[in-house]
Amino acid sequence: MKERTTSISSFNKVLALVALVATVFMVLFSTFMLSEHAAHHCNHADSCPICTLIVQCQQNIKTIGSGLIVATALFVLAYVIVKAEDSFEYQSVQTTLVSQKIRLDN
Repeated sequence: MKERTTSISSFNKVLALVALVATVFMVLFSTFMLSEHAAHHCNHADSCPICTLIVQCQQNIKTIGSGLIVATALFVLAYVIVKAEDSFEYQSVQTTLVSQKIRLDN
């Protein structure tokens, strides 16, 4: 059972690495294409393949950017919650004779 869990865990790590590399490649490719065709001007925006490519690259970067903002916000929120939880000390609000250290053998 442990061997199967290890293989699934390593598969998930490899899958995450492939997804990360693909995302970075897509962002770099989109940025490169946008910078390469920044001076592109045409009058037929509907049928121009360069214009279509530019719009797709802009959408890719916009989508990844919004996802990174959401991921960063969730990470910061989780960090604040963990730190806030660590700073609280648990104190029982229930008062008993034992907690008040009163002798019970009177």
